[in-house]
Amino acid sequence: MTVRADALDAETTLVAIAGEITFSNVNGLGRELAGALQAGARNLVIDLSAVEFIDSSGLSTLLSASSQARERGGAVALVHGERPPSIFRFRGVERLLALYENRDEALAGLR
Repeated sequence: MTVRADALDAETTLVAIAGEITFSNVNGLGRELAGALQAGARNLVIDLSAVEFIDSSGLSTLLSASSQARERGGAVALVHGERPPSIFRFRGVERLLALYENRDEALAGLR
């Protein structure tokens, strides 16, 4: 898994992830997301369009980041690309996480 974080503005950071998000590497992702929020971002756009697989520990990490952003008065917008990862098909996930097909839609959803 690779993770790249870039500030889009004073309140929003884009986090682009590629590869697989699994139990074996999810702690690093959690640190990256928490670090972006601790650095001052209120909002995160998390681009998962290059993620090939995500397991339940990855989903839990995304839910945790969303909770942390809400505590700061912000939000998390997830970009899933053309096909959302299969784990997002669990009943109710779409009510807990804001899912978007592309980055532009995600940014518009944060405004």
